[in-house]
Amino acid sequence: MEQLRCVVIDDEKHSISILSDYIETNPNLKLVKTFLDPLIALSGISIRDKIDFIFLDIDMPEITGIELAKKLVNRSRFIVFTTAFTKYAIEAFEVNASRYLVKPISKPKFIKTVWDILDAERKRIEGIRIAQKKYFYVSIGERGQKLKIKKSKILFFESLKNYMKIVTEDEDYTVYLTMKEVEKEFWGTLFYRVHRSYFVNEERVEKIAGNTLKLGAHIIPMGNNYKQGFIEFSENKTLRSGRKS
Repeated sequence: MEQLRCVVIDDEKHSISILSDYIETNPNLKLVKTFLDPLIALSGISIRDKIDFIFLDIDMPEITGIELAKKLVNRSRFIVFTTAFTKYAIEAFEVNASRYLVKPISKPKFIKTVWDILDAERKRIEGIRIAQKKYFYVSIGERGQKLKIKKSKILFFESLKNYMKIVTEDEDYTVYLTMKEVEKEFWGTLFYRVHRSYFVNEERVEKIAGNTLKLGAHIIPMGNNYKQGFIEFSENKTLRSGRKS
């Protein structure tokens, strides 16, 4: 998973500092730009920046965050409003904001919001992709031979330099692909990169134990640069009791 590119827009330095810290201490996020002046932000963010998240204050001078969001909506995948006031909630969702965070914002709440948004987007894309493509073909053996593989049967991919091993519930296949090519094909589905060399089917993960994942008879290591993101993703799906112990 490539780092998610983030922008923070707020007329208070303290608020920018807090969110910047949350972003910079998460290996899956990358702080690209910050703006104290919303008008400078308007001219300073372009489609070429390929922004994933804009964290946008609402109550700002000269132009409100609501008005700014209408102008920036096509320059970022997601817009998350950050404000000390709840009165703007209805207006925020009228401009298709992904989420609405009320200050003060804790780090757990911030991270959960990011993963909630990504999870919803994954499900949306997954539904489209699954409806369109439940399987794919790979070239194997002699020239011209192709094998049909159902995505639902895949446990994980393992990188072998210029090749990828596809481990399914039935058999293993080694194909001439790179991790980058596999990630591009499966981005937005339930497949998740957990290590420099492993790309797993999240639905086939049976157990998370320390730095490892169990998929069938296989134990897959989680790399330091990928573990936190997957753990946070799984935390969002963890069923918990609301009762006090």
